[in-house]
Amino acid sequence: MKHFFIVILLFLLDQITKTFVVNSYQLNSSQEVSSYLNVVFIYNSGFLFGYFSDLSPTLLFYTHFILFFISIYIIYRFLFVYLSTRTISLLFFAGALGNSYDRLFRKGVVDFLDFHYLNTHWPAFNLADSFILIGVIIYFVKYFRGEEIVYRNS
Repeated sequence: MKHFFIVILLFLLDQITKTFVVNSYQLNSSQEVSSYLNVVFIYNSGFLFGYFSDLSPTLLFYTHFILFFISIYIIYRFLFVYLSTRTISLLFFAGALGNSYDRLFRKGVVDFLDFHYLNTHWPAFNLADSFILIGVIIYFVKYFRGEEIVYRNS
C-alpha cells in the first residue's frame, strides 16, 4: 500500500508543477531562471521529443488512449509483478501515469524544463520525464555494477 501512495505523491508533484506552469505562463513563452535553465511552456502533442505531433487530432487521441492502457498493463505486469527493484518500478509508473494523464486530459504533455548550455538546448521535459529517466539510470547503474535484478514468478 505504501508503494501506491509513493506513486500518487510523485504523480501529484508532477501535476502540481504542470498546473503551475499552465496557470502562470503563456503558451510558448520562456523565462530565464539561470544561465543554464529556462522555464518554457509548451504542449508536446506527439511522442518522444514531439515526434508524430503532426498526426490528425482524432488519430492522435485514439493512439494515446490505446497506448495509455497498453503501457499501464505492461508497467504493472513487468515492473510491479516481476521486477523486485521497487524504486525503479515506482519511478517508471509515476512518470508514465503523469504523462498519460496529460495526454488524456490536456492538449498534450506539458513540458517546461529547458536546460541548455550556450545555444545548445536539451529538449524541454517535465518531472514525469525526470522520474522515468532516473529509473532508467538506476537500472543501468545496477546492471553495470553487476547487481542482480531479481525476478519473481508470482
